[in-house]
Amino acid sequence: MNRRMPPLNALKAFEAAARHLSFTAASAELNVTQAAISHQVRTLENYIGLNLFNRAHQRLSLTNAGKSYLPMLTKSFDLIGLGYKEIITDKKSTHLNIKAPSSFSVQWLLPRITAYQQQHPDIDVNLSAQDNDISFFPDAFDIEIQYLLEPSLKSHSTLLFAEEIFPVCSPELLTGPEPLLQPSDLAKYKLLHINFYPEDWATWLAHAGVSNVNSELGHRFDQSMLTLKSAIHGSGVALARSPIVNQKLANGSLVEPFNIRLPSQGGYWLTTKSDLTTCTHVADFKDWLLQECDADKSNGTGHPN
Repeated sequence: MNRRMPPLNALKAFEAAARHLSFTAASAELNVTQAAISHQVRTLENYIGLNLFNRAHQRLSLTNAGKSYLPMLTKSFDLIGLGYKEIITDKKSTHLNIKAPSSFSVQWLLPRITAYQQQHPDIDVNLSAQDNDISFFPDAFDIEIQYLLEPSLKSHSTLLFAEEIFPVCSPELLTGPEPLLQPSDLAKYKLLHINFYPEDWATWLAHAGVSNVNSELGHRFDQSMLTLKSAIHGSGVALARSPIVNQKLANGSLVEPFNIRLPSQGGYWLTTKSDLTTCTHVADFKDWLLQECDADKSNGTGHPN
């Protein structure tokens, strides 16, 4: 297409001067001299063969031609600016910044994230596993997966998993010299504790109706990963939480000796800020994550597909 157009700088100078009805204000907006604005406007008027301004008594006013031309130019420059903004937004959206608890990140999300990356090769996933204040939501993160007792009131939250709490151990403990067959047999083994959770061994033992086990004894850890690793090595019986233990149950490194589960007070919530809910890459990840959670709940193992 052969487009016959006036000089772009002349169009910009006229559009700015016409909006402000001032060469001085236009020069400040475009960061050029007032004389340059005047020269560019004259160039445009000579190019089209029409006066665009009335210059009587040192005051600017638009001629009929100027009044007709201004809205078309303003709309055109606005569209150019909008197109630039959309391009920059698309460029930024190739990065997906996720924050999640370390235990959830390592034991549930990481085994699945490769599948998401293969489905979305244009998205660079940045995962931060931080266990600081769960109410902290810096601008750097598009999505946060949080362990909460209730949904955040300040953000858009979707429940991923409601936790269940139950004992797990190495398969060897089921067939050893003192096999772990019923909850009262826990008195023969070390209890492995995770600090900082609202529900502990005392809570589960009460729920299971066990009275012969001292819930205060045993080894303590500050991360669930350490607790489960200790259980895998046969050091004792851990109080595990779904869904982060599901994969270890699926691969047989841990077993659930009793069919007694305690519903947790908390759960894992996916949280997005309100101004990100319409971003395509955030929405796509949310949909993918919910599908993975549904698959986990359906097969009951959490084993990645």
